[in-house]
Amino acid sequence: MGDRGLHVSGFVLRVRPGKTEEYKRRHAEIWPEMLRALRASGVVSYDIFLNEPNRMVFGHLFRRHALDPNVPEDPVIIRWRGYMADVLEMAGDQPLREPLEHVFHMEFDTGGHPGAVRDA
Repeated sequence: MGDRGLHVSGFVLRVRPGKTEEYKRRHAEIWPEMLRALRASGVVSYDIFLNEPNRMVFGHLFRRHALDPNVPEDPVIIRWRGYMADVLEMAGDQPLREPLEHVFHMEFDTGGHPGAVRDA
């Protein structure tokens, strides 16, 4: 992820009580069309971490570019959001999403190992 042209973001979501197993199951069975929609929106890397005891989800992603608010969202992404509404705490039709401030980044050169991250 050493490409300085990538846009990085992180966020926190909260899973509804009793829904963490369902949240994990749905992501284990993510729709292929959702993966295509994410890729088409510029996502090159996306990780989700779950802290089950407090039902907090941390998402971290890299995009080729920042999202353009003037470009409509892919209908598949909107459909996925609706599919997840019963397992996530929501604010209207959007997950209750708290953006995180990116305050530190460091990359290491691992000698060209596959998947290695280079110095920025």
